[in-house]
Amino acid sequence: MSKKISLLMIISGLILVNFLSGGNITPLPEGVSIHKLDNGMEVLLIENHLLPMIGSNVVVKVGSAYETFASSGMSHMLEHLLFNGTKSRTQKELYDDTDKIGGYNNANTSEYFTNYMMVTPSEHFEKGMEIQADMLFNSTLPVKKFRKEKGIVLEEISKSLAEPREQMDRNIISSLFKGHALSLPTLGTYSTIEGMTRNDVYEFYKNNYIPNNMIMSVVGNFETKKMLESIKKIYGKAKAGNPVQKEIPSWNTGFSKVKETFKEEKVFHRFYNGKDPVFHQFFEIKKILTPVHLKMVETVLKKRGKEIEKALKADSPDMIKSLKLTSYATPVKNFIEAKVIFKKSGDYNKISGLIKKMLSSQDLSPDPNVVLAEIPRARTNFLKNIEKPHMFGIYNAYNFAVYGINSVLASYSGENFQQAADELKSIKLDTPPVTIIQHTSGEKGEKKESKKKEARVFADKNTGKSLIAVNNGGTNLLAIHYLVKHKAYFEHKYGADASNILHSIFGDVLKSKKSREESSSFGLTFKVKDNPYFPMDDIYLNPDFGYIRVEALADNVPAVINFIKGKMKAFNPSKGEFERTQKRLGHSPGMMMGPDSMAKKVFEKLYKKEIFEENEYSAKKKKITYENFIQFRKEYFKPENMIISVVSPAEPAKIDKLYSDCFTKSSEKPAPFVNILKTREKEVKIDQKGGGKRSNLLWGFTKEVDRNDVPALKALSLILSDKIVFDIREKRGMAYRMSAGISLVNNRALFFIKMGTRPHNVDKLIPIYPGFFNKKIMNSINEGELTRLVNMYLGRMMFRRLSSINRAYYLGYSLYFSGNIKNDQKALDDLKNVKLSDVKRVAGKYLDIKNPVLIIVR
Repeated sequence: MSKKISLLMIISGLILVNFLSGGNITPLPEGVSIHKLDNGMEVLLIENHLLPMIGSNVVVKVGSAYETFASSGMSHMLEHLLFNGTKSRTQKELYDDTDKIGGYNNANTSEYFTNYMMVTPSEHFEKGMEIQADMLFNSTLPVKKFRKEKGIVLEEISKSLAEPREQMDRNIISSLFKGHALSLPTLGTYSTIEGMTRNDVYEFYKNNYIPNNMIMSVVGNFETKKMLESIKKIYGKAKAGNPVQKEIPSWNTGFSKVKETFKEEKVFHRFYNGKDPVFHQFFEIKKILTPVHLKMVETVLKKRGKEIEKALKADSPDMIKSLKLTSYATPVKNFIEAKVIFKKSGDYNKISGLIKKMLSSQDLSPDPNVVLAEIPRARTNFLKNIEKPHMFGIYNAYNFAVYGINSVLASYSGENFQQAADELKSIKLDTPPVTIIQHTSGEKGEKKESKKKEARVFADKNTGKSLIAVNNGGTNLLAIHYLVKHKAYFEHKYGADASNILHSIFGDVLKSKKSREESSSFGLTFKVKDNPYFPMDDIYLNPDFGYIRVEALADNVPAVINFIKGKMKAFNPSKGEFERTQKRLGHSPGMMMGPDSMAKKVFEKLYKKEIFEENEYSAKKKKITYENFIQFRKEYFKPENMIISVVSPAEPAKIDKLYSDCFTKSSEKPAPFVNILKTREKEVKIDQKGGGKRSNLLWGFTKEVDRNDVPALKALSLILSDKIVFDIREKRGMAYRMSAGISLVNNRALFFIKMGTRPHNVDKLIPIYPGFFNKKIMNSINEGELTRLVNMYLGRMMFRRLSSINRAYYLGYSLYFSGNIKNDQKALDDLKNVKLSDVKRVAGKYLDIKNPVLIIVR
C-alpha cells in the first residue's frame, strides 16, 4: 500500500478545512489537493492507488435554475447534444474512441449543474480526458442530429409525466418557487422542447460552457503532479469567459431570491395520478443551511418523524398511512417538509393542526451522542465514495456547483458537526407553513373526471352503423374521428393510392374559402393525413383504413357535426381535382427518384415479400383512373363504411340522434385485413446491390405463439428493443433510425432487426444479430429494469391517449380490429401486470432461432 493511500485511510477521509463555519485549521491529508487553472477551472484531485481506474467528473455550473419559461429544458437538451459530435469527432467516433480504451462516458442534469463523467482504466486516463474536453469545449451540436435528440427528450418527458412522483414534484416546485426558475421542470416541457432551435441552444452552450464556470474532480490511481500537468495540457487551453444571464424583471434565476414570499399560511390544492392523497407541509427556515447543517438536520428528522407518525396514527388510525419528515433545501429557500400519505381523504385541517403543534415545540438540534455517531459515518461514506470514481462526482455535483469544493470536503470530514448542531438549536418550526394537498382522481367531489361516463357503441348490421360516443364533460372540446374501413379491399378493386388522393382532395374542400367562412365560429381544425415520423404519432401506418380527424369547440355540437356531414354528402371530386391532386402527390408518370430512394423501395418490397404471406391483395394494384376513382368514392367514402368516434361534452344518445339520418344500407364486406407473418421451412438470405449511399437490412425469424403469451412477449420485445437499439445506435453508432424487437400479428411473432446503415457497416452487423436473441439475455434483467421499460412504454401509450381525438381513434381502432372498444385498454393493463418470471418463461420458450431470414440491399 502506498504511503499516500495509507495516510488517507488512517485519517479516514478527513478533508479538513472548514471554510464555511470557521474553526481550527486542519491540514489536508496527503493524496487530496485543490487547484485552480489559469483559465479559472477549479480542480479537486483525490489519489487512490488501490483503484485500477480513474474517474473524471466536470460539473458545469448551469442547469434548469438558470432558465426561463422560454428556455426551459435547454440545459438538459444541451447535455444530450454534446454526445453528437465535435469539431474533430463524429458521434460514432466519440462512442468508438471511448469503447477502444474501455471507458464509460455519461452525463446528468439538475437544477444547478450539468455533470459530465468519464471513467477509464488508469493507463488511458489522458485519452479519456481528451475526449471529455473535446465534448465540453468543441461540440458542434449538429443540425442533423437536433430533431433526433428532440425526439429522445420528448420521450423522456413522456416517461416522467407517467410517473405520479414526477407529477407531485411539479406541483410542489410550481407552488413554492413561483416567479423563479426553480419552478420549472429540469427536462423542460413538450412546448419548450418543440419550440427550441439549434441556434438558441448553441448560444446557450457558448455562453455557459467555459472553464471558469466549471469544477473538476478526479479520483483514482494517479500521481498528482503528472495528473495536474495533463489537466493543464488538456483542459487548460480552453479560454475563460463571462457567463451572461439575461435580466427579466418578472423572473429570477440562479441564486436570486424567490419573488413569492409566504408571510401567512398558504394552502394549494393540486391533483396527481397516484392512488393515495398526499399532504405536504413546508416550514421555511430563514437561516442559510450548509451541507453540514443538513446532515445534522436529516438525522434529527428521521427520529422525530417516527415519533410524529406514531402520534398521528394513534389519533387517526383509519386515515394515516405514513408520515415522513425531511429537509427540502435549495440555495434560495430552505424548508422542513412533513409529508403525510393518507389512506383516504379526510380532515386535513385536523392533521395540519397536529403537525404544527408537534413541530413548533421542537428544535432541530440532535443530541451529542448522535453527533458523535455521525462523524465516523461521514468518514465511512467518504471512503466508500472514493472507491467509486464513476460516482464520486455525481454524488457531489450539487454541492460542488452550489457551495464549492470546500463544502464537499468539510461535509465529509465530520469537522464542526457539533458546532452545526449547536447552531440548529435556535431554529424553531413555528413559521406559517405552506400546505400542498395532492388529490387523486378517486377523491369524491374533487374532480369532474370522476363523473365521466363510459364510451357507448351504437351499431346496426343492417345499416352498417358503427358509432362510438363518449361524454367528456371535463372539456369544451369536440373531437370526431372517422375511421374509413377496408382501404386495402377497395384499392385492390379500383386502383392504387385512391384513398390518399381522395383524402387529400377532401382536405382541400375543408380548407376552401367557402368552408372556412361556414365554419369560422367553430374553431375547427382537422387532419386527413398525419405525418407518421413526428414523435409519438405513428398510429396511422395501417394498410386497411383511411381517416379524418376533426376537432372544434363544443359550443354548438350539432352545427359542427352537420357541417362535416354536409361536406361528406356533397363530396364529388371533378376530374380536374383528381388529376391535379394525383400530380401533386407524385403519382404522375416520369416521377424522378434518387438511387437511395430506389434502393429503399426495393428493400421494402423484398422484405414484405419474405416476411408476409401472399394474400388476395398482394398482386400489383391497377392504376387508378378517374372513372374508377368515382366508383371508389361511392363505396369507400360513405358512413356505412366508417367507424365514427365522437368525444364531447354531449350525452351519447344525443350524438347518436345527430347521426341517425346517415346510415342507409350495409353491403357485405371482407373481414379487416392484416398482413399475416410467414413461417419458413428453411433459412433465407437475399443480398443484392442497391446502388445508393445507404444499405438496408432486415434479419429475423418467425414463431407460432400462444395468444396467452402475448403480454409477456410484448414485455420481452421492450427488453430486446432497448438492448439492441442501444448497442447498435448509441454504443456502436451504426444507425440513425432503426427498429427491433417482436412484432405480434394474431398467433405469430416476428423476432427482428430492421435498419438502414452505411454500406461499410453491413458485414460488421450481420454476425452480431443472432446474439441479441439469446435466452441468456434475461440473466441481466431484474424487476427494476422490467418496470422501467414497461413504465416507459406505458408512458408513451398514455401520452398518445391524452387528447380527445386520439382517444376517439383508439376506440375506433379497437372496435374495427377486435370488435371490442375495451381491447386497447385491456392490452395495456395486461402488460402492466406482467412479471419478470413471465418474461423469462417466454424467453426460454421462443428465443430459439430457426430458419432466419436475412435481406440486404447494399
